Amino acid sequence: MRLIQFPPSPETALPDPTPCGSVADAERDVRAALASSPVTASLAQAPLQVQVGGLSNHAWTTAVGGEAYFVRLSPPDSQRLGVDRESECSLLHVVASVGLAPSVIRCDPGRRLLVTRRVAREPWRRAQAIEPRNIALLAGSLRRLHALPVAHGICSVDFAAQARHLESQGSAGCSAPGPLSSIAAGLFERVQASAVAPTLCHNDLHHLNLVEDGQRLWLVDWEYGGVGDPIYDLASFLCQHDARSQERDCLLEAYGTSPAVDAGRLAAACWVFDYVQWLWYRAWPSAAGDEYARRALALEQRLRRASR
Repeated sequence: MRLIQFPPSPETALPDPTPCGSVADAERDVRAALASSPVTASLAQAPLQVQVGGLSNHAWTTAVGGEAYFVRLSPPDSQRLGVDRESECSLLHVVASVGLAPSVIRCDPGRRLLVTRRVAREPWRRAQAIEPRNIALLAGSLRRLHALPVAHGICSVDFAAQARHLESQGSAGCSAPGPLSSIAAGLFERVQASAVAPTLCHNDLHHLNLVEDGQRLWLVDWEYGGVGDPIYDLASFLCQHDARSQERDCLLEAYGTSPAVDAGRLAAACWVFDYVQWLWYRAWPSAAGDEYARRALALEQRLRRASR
């Protein structure tokens, strides 16, 4: 089984632990990549507006002939970061074909290039994402996503395996996960105790990845999507927005009950999703500075409060 490993989305741009070169170098490389195919050659000379906020990718927006585009150049070491670009391409074509994600213009892992249509709206804000109306809208999109057939070539996402990997990756100065690791093991068992058919999942439902254009909700940034347990899509959304019990209940009601999704499994999945986030942030303190350490501490405190 191939496994995607992933960090959470940032609220804003954070110090980059794996920079992929200067903006000028990246723009030179992306223009060369765009020019290498007639599909995107017209974009190679277009003005490129830098998009800020990614952890390791360079991204731009541009427009040609009245059409808006999103352009991304990924770092050379995406595989080391746990991202499988071939899998991402396969997943993007599936979800774009049913209108869950913007249309794919060109996905070329060999060139480290992704070009999609751009939704010309701003993403949801944090407070906006957890409004009841928008929770219901997201739940509808997730039901559609989780009902899609699992296509060949899309990687599996295993949160328990990711946690074990990160537990072994702690950086210098970080203590061992200790008692939290034992709690996580028990909760992973609880989540996995129910036999759940794997589905296509996004896994990073941060409000910056949710864009509404007045007609539909678009899910963007699928690089950590894959095949897995759908409960983690709900947990991803709730955890990354510090959702309260009423918002959790709203999401459960809007999504609908199923063998895969119930309140007990969701509570356990939320705890272990936060645990994986915590492990990821604490792995980078020496490279990323105080902001990563601050987030790791906040997550640790939340995990300990929830364990009482």
